[in-house]
Amino acid sequence: MIKGNSRGFTLIEVIASLLIMGIVALVAAMGLIQGVKAYAMTRISSETIQRTEYAYNRIKLEFMNMDQVTAADANSITFTSDKADRNLSTGTVLIISHTGTQINFSVGDSVNPLLTGLSASAPFLSYRNTTGGAWTVAQGFNTLSFITIQLIIPMPDGGGNLTFTTAVNPRNNGQANGPEPDPKISGQ
Repeated sequence: MIKGNSRGFTLIEVIASLLIMGIVALVAAMGLIQGVKAYAMTRISSETIQRTEYAYNRIKLEFMNMDQVTAADANSITFTSDKADRNLSTGTVLIISHTGTQINFSVGDSVNPLLTGLSASAPFLSYRNTTGGAWTVAQGFNTLSFITIQLIIPMPDGGGNLTFTTAVNPRNNGQANGPEPDPKISGQ
C-alpha cells in the first residue's frame, strides 16, 4: 500500500532544482568574467595614460627649454639646450623623434625610447610661426610661436584610439604671445 504523505523529493524536482541552480551559476559566472575583463581594460588604459602623460611632460619640458632648432619635420625635431641646471653643456644636441610605433629621446649619441605603442601613421609634431602660419627652420627660432604635439595610441582591445594633443611655447625664443598649453585627451 502507498502512503499519501511520504517524505522526500521526486526525481523531477531534483532535476528542476539542479537546472535552475545551473542557470543562476552560469549567469553569475558570465557577470564575473565581464567584471574581470572590465577591470583589466581599465587598468591597462590607466597605465597607458600615465605612460603617455610622463612622455608628454618630458617632451614639453625639453621644448620649453630649447635654445635653438636645427632641424624639424612632422616626425622629429633636433634642437640645442644649454641649461646648466640640467647638467647639459652649451650646445648639447637633443633629438625627439617618432619612429615606427615609439618616440625616442636622444642626447648626443645616447638614444632612449620614451614611449612605445603609438600609432605608426599619425603626424607627431606641427609648428606655427608668430603669424599663425606653418613654421620652418629657415624662418628662424625667434619666429617659432608654438609646437603642437599629437600622440595617438591604439586601445589594447582594438576599440579605437586615444588621442593626446597639446601646444608648447618655447621660453627662449622671445615670443610672449604663444597659446596656453591645452592638454586634450579624446577617444576616436
